[in-house]
Amino acid sequence: MQNRHIQYSPRHILYWHRNMSPGTQHMRYLYWRFIVLGIATLMAWNVYIVSSDYFRYVFRNTPLRDNFESIFSVLSNSCNLAALSYALYTQPKANHDRRIKNGIWITVCAFVLISMLPAAGAEGWVAVTLSLVGLVAAAVAAAYIQCSVYGIVALLPSSCAEGFMSGQAIAGTVASAAQLVSVYWSKDSVKGGDDKSLVDYTAASALADDIGDVQLRIRTAVYFYLSAVFLALSIIVWKQLNDYLAMPRMSPSGAYEALQLPLISHTNDIEDDGQQTPTLVDGPPLPAWISKLGLTNGHHLYTTYSEISPYVHISIITMTQTLAVFPPLTEAIVSSPNSLPQIAHLNAWHFLLFNIGDYLGRLCTQWVTCSRPRVLHWVNGLRTLFIPVFLLFPTVVTLPGSLTIHSDLLFLLLVLAMGWTNGWVATSALILGPCQASDKGLAGSILGFALCVGLVIGAVASYPILLLAGIS
Repeated sequence: MQNRHIQYSPRHILYWHRNMSPGTQHMRYLYWRFIVLGIATLMAWNVYIVSSDYFRYVFRNTPLRDNFESIFSVLSNSCNLAALSYALYTQPKANHDRRIKNGIWITVCAFVLISMLPAAGAEGWVAVTLSLVGLVAAAVAAAYIQCSVYGIVALLPSSCAEGFMSGQAIAGTVASAAQLVSVYWSKDSVKGGDDKSLVDYTAASALADDIGDVQLRIRTAVYFYLSAVFLALSIIVWKQLNDYLAMPRMSPSGAYEALQLPLISHTNDIEDDGQQTPTLVDGPPLPAWISKLGLTNGHHLYTTYSEISPYVHISIITMTQTLAVFPPLTEAIVSSPNSLPQIAHLNAWHFLLFNIGDYLGRLCTQWVTCSRPRVLHWVNGLRTLFIPVFLLFPTVVTLPGSLTIHSDLLFLLLVLAMGWTNGWVATSALILGPCQASDKGLAGSILGFALCVGLVIGAVASYPILLLAGIS
């Protein structure tokens, strides 16, 4: 099918805002398709997390056995950020339709590759190499998908952005629920089932040795295979979405016209058709270092950044605060023997509750809104208090007699609150920021990039926080 190269028109956006209230059939059609795309973008990372027992088993004779999760995280976030930087820089001339479809197909191929490892019995450095190749490919593909979709949802009603963000949270929630079910199915509890104290922290390391080789390989192959099938089906969802937005519709005045949205903007094909490429209004002067680097799109990016800079900073700070403590510090917190009630498998429960809170926070942006970035900054300021509070909960290195909070339930409630505020603030910034920009699509992509920057900074900031907790 021939790609549609669509030019920005405020009239098109105004039409969709007038005729797509949250209760309309049009809105529901778009909303659930953005949900699917949101799930697809984070599915790769979450499937790797769910399969951690398998990777620990096949890496058991390599130095990566006990630290592969950190290596996965650093490598995935670094490659995602690098690819997202290039995708953002080249976005003004990008073909979003091609980027999204190619990104999904690359992830499908990576999943098919990983699903073959259990059947082939690959272990050791062969499994390490192929697993890392698949992880890098999926991270790069996700960057291109996210950059394009963030730019698209910025042009549509706010519920579309919320739907995409909620889909990402749903992917995390499903993965966390699968982990929790796996823990309860694996001999009910590690080391006997009745000891609910500090043993939860070492549960993950013991599971791989307790689960049978064949069962573990079959389960992992099924995870990756079913995920590949879901991603392949999401390409159909994207095609439906792309065609639907470009479909001729009845205008408010009663005229029948093709109200096409700018899913693919600023392309060379537009110029070949004799149409003028949209230009931004004059913005602030470009910093000298950008000019010296010869970044031809620098003024376009810098102008848009200047228009939405408060929301960019909010997005970075939110993700930094979250990744600095979750999961590096929070997964080191263990169930206290003095807690009433005492909760078994606290580690698995806290992952699930964070993702549920994150989803509810993103969903609530349709009802709980704010129009000022100052409010979001205040919420981020309060979120900083999570750091010292979590440092007071017991870990495997907590010294007797030190000031400690002995309440598993309070810990889980705080994790839920952290997830809610994370989802609400990040999604609110993504919805409100593009409203201040002359190029809404580019503004959405910049805010998506800011979220990724915050993830990387937060991952680095987690190390000094772990040192404060006495965890090396």
